[in-house]
Amino acid sequence: MPAAKGLRLVLLALLLLGASRANAAPPAQGPTNGMFQTPAQAYTEALRQSIGAPARAPLGPDAVVRLSDDMIVVPHDQAERLLALWDLPVPPDLVALLLGPKGMDSPGIIRFVPAGFVDANLAATFTADDLQSSLGDTIEHGNPARIAELLPAREFRSRIRVPQYDAEAHQISWAALILPTTAPLGTDGEITFNAIGFGRHGYISLSQATSMQEAADVGQTFDAFLAGLSFRSGAAYGDVQPTDKRSPEGLEGALGMDSLHKARNTVSFWMSDVFMPTVGGAVALIGALSLLIHVRRNTYKESRRR
Repeated sequence: MPAAKGLRLVLLALLLLGASRANAAPPAQGPTNGMFQTPAQAYTEALRQSIGAPARAPLGPDAVVRLSDDMIVVPHDQAERLLALWDLPVPPDLVALLLGPKGMDSPGIIRFVPAGFVDANLAATFTADDLQSSLGDTIEHGNPARIAELLPAREFRSRIRVPQYDAEAHQISWAALILPTTAPLGTDGEITFNAIGFGRHGYISLSQATSMQEAADVGQTFDAFLAGLSFRSGAAYGDVQPTDKRSPEGLEGALGMDSLHKARNTVSFWMSDVFMPTVGGAVALIGALSLLIHVRRNTYKESRRR
């Protein structure tokens, strides 16, 4: 890791330790049952174990990513501890957290889903309208359950990134703004970026919640991540064998859709800036993560003023 980046990480760790002391926390006694007793310990250990550019970071047993610019990968164990610290559920297929220019204020969730081989090239046979119709049906089907849980029904509002399938790399990415159906036109809100890289035994999934103001920077980080993503020899998409396990949910399962079908109407929602992000559970997870970090940051600032 370059000296400047290493210095930034050290300074951040010192700030976190200072916040702990400002709150008069008792001296840390070290991890108990694998968990850190204070936020400062968890943050410091996460930074100590992180991998920064221009290194290569392993992503589970099958994949690696070549990091560039300000990208940092927090490995599984430290990522799991941070999610637990923030009282957030840990995905069973969690691999790591991806930190970009905003650091822990806006982390990406990296998962390796060992679902089996997915015929990703099917994505090239569907148009943007087809995907919109399929995803639109999925979100509509999910609204009754949300309403039953006293949650607002949702709809597409603004296209941020039309699904882009790279047939050579076997990768797809997309992003969109999604809001409650009652939100006024022109309402800003949280958007979610999504990317998937397909391999022989499953796929790497990256998702991150952000704002409209930060969308361009996050998009660049996602492009850099996909450019650096690769699968190990024997585990790549092209290494699939006839006897290999196939994903029972197929491409629609990887994209978070109920089903994948041709468009059922002639209205192009892509042209009117309409698209759906990934599964709602991931959106809630990352949104809550950003909120908790924001709250902790404000608490720290208040403690420094005393």
